[in-house]
Amino acid sequence: MSMARCSPMGATARFSIKKTQFTPSFVVPKKHVARRAPHAAMQVKAFKENSQLQDWRVKDMVETCHKYFVDFLSKGAIDLAEDLFADDCEHVDNVWDPAHPTVGPAGMRHYLKDLRTAFPDFNIEIQEIATCDTNSVWVLYEGSATGLGEYHGHRASHHTSNFSGINIVKFNADRSKISQVQVYRSPFAEDREELKEKVPEGGFRELRLKRLV
Repeated sequence: MSMARCSPMGATARFSIKKTQFTPSFVVPKKHVARRAPHAAMQVKAFKENSQLQDWRVKDMVETCHKYFVDFLSKGAIDLAEDLFADDCEHVDNVWDPAHPTVGPAGMRHYLKDLRTAFPDFNIEIQEIATCDTNSVWVLYEGSATGLGEYHGHRASHHTSNFSGINIVKFNADRSKISQVQVYRSPFAEDREELKEKVPEGGFRELRLKRLV
């Protein structure tokens, strides 16, 4: 027996259910079969190649995310800042630098300059994009960066870091520009060293507890 369930954006997720089994499983393209199926409560819509996306709202957001991660961050195309980010856009590194959000296109220009000064070979590869609602997506990615310049006031480490993360990217009303980026990533080597200086005894667990107080 098969049945379909619709998300708020009109996406259709198809389940297959055996008569003797009550646990639904998602039917996804072959290249994703090895992955664990998403939780039924998630509104996932991007298990597709870009060319297969049918909702223009999702296409717009996915294309902008590619420009942001690939062209702006990885290739250093700084002149895209005004096209990508709303005037009140806020970029927050929630784990490693939550107290210093970056605001607006000018702020993102400075952010990119600092990032690529510290890590000239900074590179990100998008692993997956999925919709959260009609104006936001989450982006799963992996990347690498070599510390060849100053980072948070520290000298170059000359250490290559491999990192991964997930960003929640929100858009303005017409999805023409990014209005918010919430970053959740694993640390660079420089973040680990900085953490040792800030919290030499309890490490990351103690730092998290301090932020919760």
